[in-house]
Amino acid sequence: MSRTAALEARIQPLARWLSRYVNGHRLLWLLVLVCFLIAWNRGIALLYGLVALLLALLTISWIAPWLNLRQLHIRRQQLGQTQVGQLIQLQYTFVTPQPGYFVTLSEHIGDHSGSHFLARIEPQHSCCLSYPASQRGIFQLAPSQIASGWPFGLLDRPISARSEPCQIEIQPARFDIHTLPQPGSQNPLPEGSDSCLQRQAQSEYSGVRPLRPGDSLKHVHWSASARQQQLVVREYHSYDTPCWLVVIDAQRNSAIGQGSDNSFEYALSIAASLVQFAQQQQLRLQLVVGCQQPLQLTVEPGKQDLQPVFSALAAVQDDGELEYSQLLQQTLNRSSDNPVLITVRHSGQTLDCQPPAGHIDIVFNQQSFITPMASYAEGWRSLNPHCLQLQLHRLSNIAQVWNA
Repeated sequence: MSRTAALEARIQPLARWLSRYVNGHRLLWLLVLVCFLIAWNRGIALLYGLVALLLALLTISWIAPWLNLRQLHIRRQQLGQTQVGQLIQLQYTFVTPQPGYFVTLSEHIGDHSGSHFLARIEPQHSCCLSYPASQRGIFQLAPSQIASGWPFGLLDRPISARSEPCQIEIQPARFDIHTLPQPGSQNPLPEGSDSCLQRQAQSEYSGVRPLRPGDSLKHVHWSASARQQQLVVREYHSYDTPCWLVVIDAQRNSAIGQGSDNSFEYALSIAASLVQFAQQQQLRLQLVVGCQQPLQLTVEPGKQDLQPVFSALAAVQDDGELEYSQLLQQTLNRSSDNPVLITVRHSGQTLDCQPPAGHIDIVFNQQSFITPMASYAEGWRSLNPHCLQLQLHRLSNIAQVWNA
């Protein structure tokens, strides 16, 4: 190690300590104290004048921001829908009789916070600011925290600004599903988009819809396309198309992982992605989440607006009392559609159910949440003709493994 590198290594701890505890404000107060002690000991009038100047500077730095922003009123509103991993957009409207300067605006969203620096705020000014959405849920934002360093930038004076209540919603992350395996079929990975377009004995004509990538041209309804000035295809609903039942475990303390990085959040992400896939492929899907007040949702073929479903998934909590196996048995007993069951669990949980229409078992390796950098199996495998299993671990790219 060179002498320069060795010197830097010795200085770095001191530099980190200084950057943490010493700022311009504290340095000025130290200078005031030193100048006052020297002037008092030596009787130097010039130093008394310097002390008065520094005190005036600190007083103005403390009072001026409050005078400038004391009448500031903030209105906030979420723009659009946000998923975990995206940026949440908040629109701000600042109501103030005079411009504000050097403002730092901070927000606490769940367990995380973010801040923005605004050099100037105009009266009735509106702007859109982004914050990372790292935690699913519905949050009631606390009053905005603002600080100003105007006019000298020596200190950031915290100021209490009036903020109207604001509720934001962060939905589970979703990924694109290209195919949904069907246990018991000859083709374990059938094309979902073709299942409702084939004219079979057990199907009926249900209407037309816009052409989607992958649709066959033989299903194009040419006369309707000419009327609508776009390609549309005939759509058929098959009576043989299975109903899918997704059951999510929400028993209290059964999830593994820490914070938002746990098996329950991954299960909700998979459930939201399946809901999105069901809408795209015109499938019937039932979703059950076993929280304290069980959540039961159904996506029917042709359903267009999924935002109520995603909003409900944003609000659920893992506070249920039923064990996963009991929840599965009760849900299957109440179901009259003979659905294909989809379960999401970790390897520490065991299941004892044999749904007659088939079963897709999605399993997260429990050990991967303890030692995530180890090597774990992932991917699809067939346990028997009526049961497929998807093996995942904490660091799996779920979209890539699912669609492989």
